[in-house]
Amino acid sequence: MRYPIPYLIYIFAFGIIPFFGAFLILGVNISSAFSVFKFVPVGLVVENTLIFSFFTAALSSVLGTLLAVAVEILPKGKRLASLLVMLPYTIPFTSSALIWTISLYGKYGWFSYLFHLPFDPLYLAKTSIWAVTGVSVWSSVPVSFLIMISSLRSVPKEVREASVMDGLSLSQYYSSVAVPMVGKAFWISFLLQFVLAMGNFDLPYVLTQGGPGFSSTTLPLLVFDEMFTFGNFSGGELVAALLGLMATLPSLALIFLFRSRRRKYLPSLNLKLSDRVFKGIMMALMGLLLFTLDFPVYWMVLVAFREPILDFKYPPVLFPTHLTSSYFISSLEQSVPYMITSVVVGLTASLFTVLMSLPASYEAARKGMGWLLFLSIYLYSLPAASFVIPLYLLFTGIGLINTWWALILSTPIFTATFATWIFYNFYMDFPRGYDDAAQVFGIKRKLFRIIMPLSRGSIFSVFLLSFVFNWHLLFYPLIFANTPYNMRFPPEGALTITIFALQALGNESLNWGLLASSALVASLPVMVITMMAVDRILRGERGSGVKFI
Repeated sequence: MRYPIPYLIYIFAFGIIPFFGAFLILGVNISSAFSVFKFVPVGLVVENTLIFSFFTAALSSVLGTLLAVAVEILPKGKRLASLLVMLPYTIPFTSSALIWTISLYGKYGWFSYLFHLPFDPLYLAKTSIWAVTGVSVWSSVPVSFLIMISSLRSVPKEVREASVMDGLSLSQYYSSVAVPMVGKAFWISFLLQFVLAMGNFDLPYVLTQGGPGFSSTTLPLLVFDEMFTFGNFSGGELVAALLGLMATLPSLALIFLFRSRRRKYLPSLNLKLSDRVFKGIMMALMGLLLFTLDFPVYWMVLVAFREPILDFKYPPVLFPTHLTSSYFISSLEQSVPYMITSVVVGLTASLFTVLMSLPASYEAARKGMGWLLFLSIYLYSLPAASFVIPLYLLFTGIGLINTWWALILSTPIFTATFATWIFYNFYMDFPRGYDDAAQVFGIKRKLFRIIMPLSRGSIFSVFLLSFVFNWHLLFYPLIFANTPYNMRFPPEGALTITIFALQALGNESLNWGLLASSALVASLPVMVITMMAVDRILRGERGSGVKFI
């Protein structure tokens, strides 16, 4: 059991110990910890968190499944349609929030205009949490789609051929055979989205900062406010502990699904429509959803490159005119220090992720160490707020606050645990003949000489997905850094590109060109990289090495 040792040391040092250490810190000042209940409607915050998490998970899983079926029945253009579905995934949460800030802005935003909203739902107490949830669904649908399309492609061709022989229509095949067969993937998507949304700090923080009042405050946002706005570390830790406990149940359910050999967790529905009608309905639905998914990205690019005099026109100007590159160039120049930090942190943390998780996953898959996978899944599903206080105190004590190392060391607790899930599933089907050949011919260091070269597709995809995750980070950079990179050596300052985009959102004036260009600058590099990774995954599981079930 030598290969998993570095990985185990890391997850204990930066995951398990901080998680339980948080409870020890809580005991330092009980009265201060429980004072949060006197000044904050914690019941409302918990309700907001559950609304945000449940509806994000439910709607994104259902819509992702419908889009996966629609893409599957396309005669041509499956990869293009898939990439269009995945486009919102390429946008960091901070940039997504900035896009929707100007999309929902009263009667001047494109969404408010096209869907006849007479008010901005982000600024009303009754609608703010639902508006934030809607943006979360928009960001989450692509991941659910990716899980479901990969799973539908794993249905044996013989099943489809048998359904044709039995005279089943397309609607009957998908409703009573294919989708129920991948029911396990659907619930994995639901639970994964649920626990990730439960820990999502970025969207509520950027869109509303929890307001008006506490109407859209969620538990991760409350943790941040208690610790870094009010200086109540014990209160913040109490809320973080509550959040960790709430995430435990869905995390255990997710682990149960991985352990289960059963796949059919959805009922069969005998939806009997003619193929022509079914295809027409699915194509119309896909067209509407693709418009909703992709038009905000177009809006971001359009607003970033046009004159500001067009921002507050009614009806909104939806086509390119009066174009200028001044805002984009200015944002690009100002973003350089932040961009350098994101690149360095993303590349280094992703390299650590692969080097730690691949050997551990390989030996775990070979020796049946399923507990390592389950431990990884649980840690991955815990919110970042569950670890942050002990890590903050640790980095403060050893002088790593506002350095690249604080981010490089802390973020793999999410990327390495996710990578272990992917690598484990990959090596479960990896031919054992390679191990036997290495033993027969006495090949030493087989992991590096044989296994890793044969795992290039999996390594490439995991590395890119890890880089994308690190690029999207907001919570940890907001806490562990306070200035941009100083452009000197030794390096100092660790604010990332997501913080740069966030700074464009001023309190006194709303400059759409600045917002959109900052969002675009933060998104553009990772959009290209993400599309490369997603395209590789969509070619098929064998080429990409990515399996979700």
